[in-house]
Amino acid sequence: MRGSVHSVRVVLLGPPGSGKGTQAARISSRHGIPAISTGRLLDAEIAAGSPLGRRAEEFVRSGELVPDELVLDLVADRLFGSSAAAVLDHEPVAALAASTPVAAAVPLSALAGPGAYAPVPVAADVCRGFLLDGFPRTVAQAEAFDARFGAALEAYRETTQELRLPPVDCAGTARAVDVVLDLDVDESTVLRRISHRSSTEDRLDDNEETAKRRLKVFAERTAPLRAYYARAGLLRTIDGSGTPDDVAARIESVLASLA
Repeated sequence: MRGSVHSVRVVLLGPPGSGKGTQAARISSRHGIPAISTGRLLDAEIAAGSPLGRRAEEFVRSGELVPDELVLDLVADRLFGSSAAAVLDHEPVAALAASTPVAAAVPLSALAGPGAYAPVPVAADVCRGFLLDGFPRTVAQAEAFDARFGAALEAYRETTQELRLPPVDCAGTARAVDVVLDLDVDESTVLRRISHRSSTEDRLDDNEETAKRRLKVFAERTAPLRAYYARAGLLRTIDGSGTPDDVAARIESVLASLA
């Protein structure tokens, strides 16, 4: 049964092995919002041998962060409609896609003549809320995302108002993020989880050496996001220890407080 949180935009923050993927799937299922994983999107691009995937693969294999411009392009494709939007991470999104186009186009023949179209810049399922897993990873990415998403929402509103179309519920605000859930897990625990995952999943970045490098990169470059989002009043620290059910209950308590 889905929860009562409506049109919430979530960033899930935490080091590699903190359980972001597990909790993203649960939040997505419970609240009916797409969980957008940059890791899964990158894996798909790499597997497809796309130009973006080839450029990103060397960074993924070495445990380095993929450059901001590549990640921003990937996320923009998913949120604002493009080929990457076909990569659906969790079941609720697939269910929505069966009845709702991921990206729409509005005919402008009444204003600009036959055959003219203006793209609706925000994917329809995203208007209901979303969860970002693995993005942003740097303050620069967060700042760029805030600017891009706000501009896209404004463009959407201007298009629908100009054409007198019924608006899709886009949460009524140009703010890109409503809450940041920071999963707090100690290093020994995440290394143990990554070791277990590497024995059960085929991941490029789950050997011990790469895992330690990723944790170091996270501490140096991603952790400052906590301060960025704390200043904005959006950060909520979640104890990431214990079972997935324990962590999920703590997350739901925070999300319920937003309703």
